[in-house]
Amino acid sequence: MMQEVEVTLEQMLLAREDRAATQRRLLETFSLPLISFTVNIPGPRKSTSTSRQIFHEGYQSLIHRLTMNRISPVYLETYNLATGSEAFIVVDADERAVKELVITLENLHPLGRLLDMDVIGRNGTIVSREELSHPKRKCLLCEQDAHACGRSRAHSITELLHAIHKIADDYFQKEAAHARTPESSVNYMKKEGKSYGSSTSSNR
Repeated sequence: MMQEVEVTLEQMLLAREDRAATQRRLLETFSLPLISFTVNIPGPRKSTSTSRQIFHEGYQSLIHRLTMNRISPVYLETYNLATGSEAFIVVDADERAVKELVITLENLHPLGRLLDMDVIGRNGTIVSREELSHPKRKCLLCEQDAHACGRSRAHSITELLHAIHKIADDYFQKEAAHARTPESSVNYMKKEGKSYGSSTSSNR
């Protein structure tokens, strides 16, 4: 089990650079759209039992939704890092259609507001919500623009973490109270490794 540690700003900046390098490598290798997935967790503790649980559920739900829309991932990589879990999923599909699918997941899944799923087109440009006439994502606490609140530090880390834990606890408690069906995303995860290339690591 990965130990929960506090990471520095320098470590987070290096993780961002490494993530961008991974994105460039996969785009150059496959020349196909790429989904880059992380979890929105404020504060210095990025890899916690809660954040990893959120990531795992979000990852399963994404793979399930892709499968249901007949989009088979060509290749994927996942990383369990002290700076937070990351997934990179290469897909052979129209990038705007993939972005619409991701937006639907972020909007409708109970944990969707905690998931950060960028879709990067073949040309290396991120497909934005606004490009597809969708509103910007809202803050967890005040319903204002999330990026604006983040830049202005309108809310304390304690307040944000409390909201995140409430969303996560409510969801996982409900999940625990209802047994999953045979068609759950768990079964999709068991099958996906046989159909396309994948890599999982605790080091990049």
